[in-house]
Amino acid sequence: MDVFLLNNKYKRWHDSIIEKAKNRTLTGYKEVHHIIPKSCGGNDDKSNLIQLTAKEHFIIHLLLTKCTVGDYKEKMIMAFAFMSVLRKDKINSKLYETHILEARKICSKKLTGRKISEKTKKKIKLARKKQICTKETRDKYSKIYSNLIWIKKDGVSKRVPSEKKEFFISQGYQLGRDKSYIDENYKNKLAKIIKLDWSKNKYEERRKHMSNLGKMNKRSIKL
Repeated sequence: MDVFLLNNKYKRWHDSIIEKAKNRTLTGYKEVHHIIPKSCGGNDDKSNLIQLTAKEHFIIHLLLTKCTVGDYKEKMIMAFAFMSVLRKDKINSKLYETHILEARKICSKKLTGRKISEKTKKKIKLARKKQICTKETRDKYSKIYSNLIWIKKDGVSKRVPSEKKEFFISQGYQLGRDKSYIDENYKNKLAKIIKLDWSKNKYEERRKHMSNLGKMNKRSIKL
C-alpha cells in the first residue's frame, strides 16, 4: 500500500478502518472491499479482501482520493465517482458534484486526441443496429428535449432547459439557433442531397454528400 499511498492523515484514517475491520465479524449487510484496489495492482486473494459496512466502504473510497497521487489518484477519483452515482441520493450534493466534475475532467483528458479505429467504428455501428428503442425510452427522451430551448451567442448554438432562459439572456445569449453558416454554397449542397434517389443503391453516395455537408458546417453546437 505504501507504494502509492501518501503518508498523511487520510492514510492513517484509512488504515485505522481497515485494521478495525480485520478483527471483527460482521453480521447483516456488508460489502467486500479490495484493500489494494485492483486498478492499483491488487488481486482477488482472500488476504486482499475485507468486509466493510456500506458506510465504511464509502468512506474508504473517499479517503483513497485524498491520499493518492498521479495515475492512482485519477483511478480512485473515477472509482469514487462511480460509487457516488450509485448512491447519490444518500450523499452530500456538494461532495457528489465535486467528484463527478473531477471525473469528467479526467475522462476528457484521456479522450482528447484519441482516434477511433475502423474496427471499433464497425463494432459501434453493429451494436447500434441491434439497439431497440422502446416506447418508454422514446417518451423519456421526448420529455427531456421538449423542455429544452435553443440559444445562441458568438456563432455558437446550444440547448438549455427552458427555466434557465432568463439567466442566459442576461449573459448575452439570444433565443434561436445560429444560422450564419448557411450560405449559397451550403444551400446548393443541401439541395443536391435532397434530389438524390433515396434507394439502397445510392446509400454510399448519400453518405459521402452528408459527410461533406457536415464538414461545411462550421458552427459549434453543444447539447
